[in-house]
Amino acid sequence: MKTSLRADDLIFKLLDAFEKNKELLRKAGWIVTDVNSYEWWDNLKTADEILISSILVQMTKWEIVKKTIEKLRELNLNRLDKIAELSENEIEELIKGINFYKTKARRLKKLAVIVKEKGLENLLKDEKALKDIEGIGDETAEALQLFVANLPVFPRSTYASRILSRLLGEEISKQEAKKIVENTIHDDVYKLKLLHAGIVTIGKTYCFSKPKCNSCIFKDLCAYYKHVVKS
Repeated sequence: MKTSLRADDLIFKLLDAFEKNKELLRKAGWIVTDVNSYEWWDNLKTADEILISSILVQMTKWEIVKKTIEKLRELNLNRLDKIAELSENEIEELIKGINFYKTKARRLKKLAVIVKEKGLENLLKDEKALKDIEGIGDETAEALQLFVANLPVFPRSTYASRILSRLLGEEISKQEAKKIVENTIHDDVYKLKLLHAGIVTIGKTYCFSKPKCNSCIFKDLCAYYKHVVKS
């Protein structure tokens, strides 16, 4: 099930398509804007809001998370230094609509205290310390490094593994997908953000475990569509 399309050629084709389909990305919660803006993360306003949302969103619909962020913003509690001063019970009350809110209140409190002690910039540059925080795995940590610290990192994700595997017609792990992208794009943070946002969008819109290939904007590039779906 091989394709003649080379991995680096594919990456550039994907980037071109995402650049032309920004509205599709916007509908999935990604705002393609200035490379240094926090608003890529569905129009959130600050680094703190992105970190807070990264804890809250696990196993919870994004729409509920965004409403919670807006509530915190109205109360002037959308800052980690403010959250660090709250008790876990107080945080629980603030995020009660979130799934597993008690666990996430504990994690949010710990994150806020670490950021207050270590400093956000220092934490984001310290990959091991970031990934040691409860509730922050590889993908979340790397996404925070990319979208908050603007470091040239491509997040490992199931979406990247699945989509690149299907497009190229060979099994590609999360780590291999990360390596392919970083070796192709290098340190272009805008392109890394655009590609991650686009791949997550395609994964959430078309490329499920049972994909909606006939609707996908990449079906003409896709080895899976050509050799499995059409054959």
